[in-house]
Amino acid sequence: MKPKYKITATCYDKRGRVISKGVNDYARSHPLQAHFAKLVGQEERIYLHAEIKAIISARGKPIHKIRVERYNHRGEQRLALPCPVCQQAIKHAGIKLVEYTT
Repeated sequence: MKPKYKITATCYDKRGRVISKGVNDYARSHPLQAHFAKLVGQEERIYLHAEIKAIISARGKPIHKIRVERYNHRGEQRLALPCPVCQQAIKHAGIKLVEYTT
C-alpha cells in the first residue's frame, strides 16, 4: 500500500543549520515512538513518525526548531500539524519552535 502523503521533519540548531531529518516509516517503529503513543493513549500509532525519527537522529544535539512538511502524491502541500504523539515528543525534547505546512 502506497501512503497518501509524504511527511518529513527537519531539525535545526540555533544558527539554522540542519541537524537531522526524518520521514514517516510505515514499516518500522521505535521504543520512543511506542512510549509517547502510550503516554497520550494512542498505542495503535506505533509506526515511526517523521518528527520522532528526526529527534532520534539528532542524537542528543540541542534542537532549536523543527519543521514538519506534508505533501500529497501530486506534490501539493498539505497541513502537517504534529499529532498528539509527536507534540509530546517535541515537548519532551525541549523544542520551542515548531513550523509546519498549512
